[in-house]
Amino acid sequence: MHLRFSLPVFVPLVLILTGCDRCNSEVPVDEIGTARMDLELTWGESAYVLEQVATDHNGYTVRLDNLQFYIAPMQFRSNGEWIEGADVSLIDFGLHAPHITSTLATGTYDAVRFGMGLPPEINTNIDPASYPNSHPLSVIGSAGMFWTWSSGYIFVKYEGKFALEAGTQLLESVSYHCGTDSSYRMVTLELPEPFIITSEETRALTLTLDAAKALNGPNDAIDLAVDPITHNAQGSDLGSRMMDLLVDAWEISAQ
Repeated sequence: MHLRFSLPVFVPLVLILTGCDRCNSEVPVDEIGTARMDLELTWGESAYVLEQVATDHNGYTVRLDNLQFYIAPMQFRSNGEWIEGADVSLIDFGLHAPHITSTLATGTYDAVRFGMGLPPEINTNIDPASYPNSHPLSVIGSAGMFWTWSSGYIFVKYEGKFALEAGTQLLESVSYHCGTDSSYRMVTLELPEPFIITSEETRALTLTLDAAKALNGPNDAIDLAVDPITHNAQGSDLGSRMMDLLVDAWEISAQ
């Protein structure tokens, strides 16, 4: 199933909000259930929505206006084996109630992992026109998230405004467009406790992204005053740094 993911208000392009789900066709229908991954956004310890003003690790006033990224694929671990869920999803936190739905065999699952961005085999040398319009890699589905056939897709868009001093206008631009094959990252999250998929039932999980950690993590920090922009169609150190920071920006919980 294909998705574009998010938080506040929103446009009718919900079909761009979908992920391609590799159905477990070899599993009998009466042994299949659904895992729904609801995505939430925070800034530090507080819930966050786009266009809200926050403060980063350097004390700069920051407002995110756009946050989009690809997740491909989504996988779930059962008895030590990784099971395929949704294969490509485009998350847009400017849309309402973003979520990723995966069809899974009944059983117990204890971890989730997913790729941030797109694996090389579906990133470069691809023509978006070869996909149906409802697909997140199509011309319509990937609108604004594709560079060229040789550079591939934009994995992450993190855009907004900031000010160096509190109480002043937010006039400086924040614009990170991260991509290229070398920027693809895998995220693995252990669940606090296993969850069970039962036949023809939907089990909800919450996947939370801390947007502040995209700028500041345990091993690196980005200073907006020094590095406010990267559009790395050819790859860049700054884009790779943000992708590394995003790996540590996720948490997962069962509902």
